[in-house]
Amino acid sequence: MPLEREESFIAKLQKNNRVQVPMLIRWKNKLTPGEILHVRVENSSIEYFYARLSRDGRLTIPRIIVKELEIEPGDVLKVTLYPEGAR
Repeated sequence: MPLEREESFIAKLQKNNRVQVPMLIRWKNKLTPGEILHVRVENSSIEYFYARLSRDGRLTIPRIIVKELEIEPGDVLKVTLYPEGAR
């Protein structure tokens, strides 16, 4: 089931450029593993990309985006998930 409205949360960048999507957001929007999401990540600058939700509820941020934002594991980011067709 696709996301119906935009959801924002604060997350810490984990090992292997992963971000955990909070359980409440996954439950509320009935997100399933393998679902493709439109994601915005920001710290001092903003980047958009598409990511697949893994079985453990995490998203992997592409390596090129991590280099562009100059972030490292442990850094705090604001993550926004968008419904399909919106931005």
